[in-house]
Amino acid sequence: MESIRPDTTDPIPLRPAPNPFGTIMLRFVGLLAVAIAILAFVYSR
Repeated sequence: MESIRPDTTDPIPLRPAPNPFGTIMLRFVGLLAVAIAILAFVYSR
């Protein structure tokens, strides 16, 4: 059985790293939504 090798020896390009600013904003919005939900729950009791 023959092994199949690519023509070039370049490494396989991985997907680009996510934008750090976008990740920070996503976490901030997520935590903000959780905090608002908790405060709304506590206030409604």
